[in-house]
Amino acid sequence: MGAGKTVTGQELARRLGFAFVDLDQEIIARENRSIATIFAAEGEAYFRQCENRLLSECRSDTRIVYATGGGIVMNANNRRLMRRNGRIVYLQTSWPVLRQRLQTSIDRPLIGPERDWAAIEELWRRRQLCYADADLVVTTDGLTPGQVAQQIARWFNTETSP
Repeated sequence: MGAGKTVTGQELARRLGFAFVDLDQEIIARENRSIATIFAAEGEAYFRQCENRLLSECRSDTRIVYATGGGIVMNANNRRLMRRNGRIVYLQTSWPVLRQRLQTSIDRPLIGPERDWAAIEELWRRRQLCYADADLVVTTDGLTPGQVAQQIARWFNTETSP
């Protein structure tokens, strides 16, 4: 949450000449309701099932940059699907920077109005091991989304060169 996956993904897709898909936005469109509403009505487990179904539809032969939700990597099957279909990039952002970005967030279901920062930080810490399993880790602190996308594009072009 708050690492810049969507805006960086859009910029990366533009630089590579790929399409861009935000899986959260796809879920919203398919469910015809917000993620917060899905969480409230059906719970996180249902949302994670939606993520998994959508991820299983992604194909490796397409030129698409996907932005996923931050919790998608907690499911080992999701990590296998992502690895099978492409490259995984982790936008590593320090806790102080994330907390600052999330201060004004109003549309994230795992950040309630009470802002239990200790619980949010613990969630972030629990996810770190899965995040670190990425093909590329880019530290984003102090960088613009364009600078991050430039680093990823450079790496991607090197990786895919014959």
